[in-house]
Amino acid sequence: MYLIAAIVAVGLIIWGIAALAGAGRKPAVDSTAYAKGDCFVDFDAAATSGTTVECSQPHSAQLVGVENAPAEEAYPGREALEQRAGQLCKAPDIKLPENTGNLKQSSAYPSQEGWASGDRRMDCYIVTTDGNTLTASFLH
Repeated sequence: MYLIAAIVAVGLIIWGIAALAGAGRKPAVDSTAYAKGDCFVDFDAAATSGTTVECSQPHSAQLVGVENAPAEEAYPGREALEQRAGQLCKAPDIKLPENTGNLKQSSAYPSQEGWASGDRRMDCYIVTTDGNTLTASFLH
């Protein structure tokens, strides 16, 4: 009987620790559903989904800019899309800390094939090179 109680107690402790470790995390989100202001744990720009958290929780990236080009716009080319996506990280509502040595900008934009399939979305992320060490939003 004591053995069963001990096993149950250990199980509850493990469950509690696992629940606390995931506190603030939301289920994985498809990359097409990312929204401006989302903060990500273990961000991977090439992934088709990511785990979002409240920006007050430790995270490694934040989506700070989104633009959707008009459906009738002709494909402007990779370099033009890269430049447009990069400009999204220079919006006036973005406030970076004084020391930005551990931050970089990461942009996402459609390929020519994606554009032909109707993808017109450009994103710009601020990403830390130090892992999940950010604990505030860059948007103000």
